[in-house]
Amino acid sequence: MKSKLFFILFLLGCTLSGYAQLGIKAGVNLANEIKSFSRQDLQESFSSKNLTGYQIGLVYQAMPKKSGLGVEVGALLTQKGSTFTFSDSANIADVISQGYTELNYFEVPLNLRYRLTLGFLGVYGFGGLYAGYAMTGKVVDEITNIVENETFSSFTERLDYGLNFGLGVEVFNKIQLGATWSQGFKNTAGTNEYLPEPTTSTNRVFSVNLVYLFK
Repeated sequence: MKSKLFFILFLLGCTLSGYAQLGIKAGVNLANEIKSFSRQDLQESFSSKNLTGYQIGLVYQAMPKKSGLGVEVGALLTQKGSTFTFSDSANIADVISQGYTELNYFEVPLNLRYRLTLGFLGVYGFGGLYAGYAMTGKVVDEITNIVENETFSSFTERLDYGLNFGLGVEVFNKIQLGATWSQGFKNTAGTNEYLPEPTTSTNRVFSVNLVYLFK
């Protein structure tokens, strides 16, 4: 209890003594679903690659005016998923299905940030936690042209959470260009039953983003 109280007071102290700014964040995601299967032949037959998606929303940063430690919280719409190929394990050239999965999340990141200012230019790094909630999505089979839509009510595993960290550069305390890497801890296999017998599925995302901060 004492440690939780200390952490809350620390965050409040950073917020009150810092320089708070609200900003718009937009970027491009390279997302992948890391899957493992209960059967070895399915594991060997399945492969996935990055899916290009989007990220957009608001961020609130409480940072010292020059350099130091601060906090950031966001409210983002972010797209995750992957492209996939599932083949016959006896004959890899005989493709059974090929396509992609798109999952649209509402996500809230909470990060600790450290910024070093060098004149009009600054560099920063951050790390923290995120929690996301899947709202819509779809699975597209490019071989059969079948689209399976996921709706808010059809998801069985909507929650996602994990770690994220990144770094970037800042110009004139207004424009930030950064890169973020996030790794989910939650098994989200229930959100996609298109592939047979998934044992686990976790989200991994690399994103490049641009933030514009209002004074």
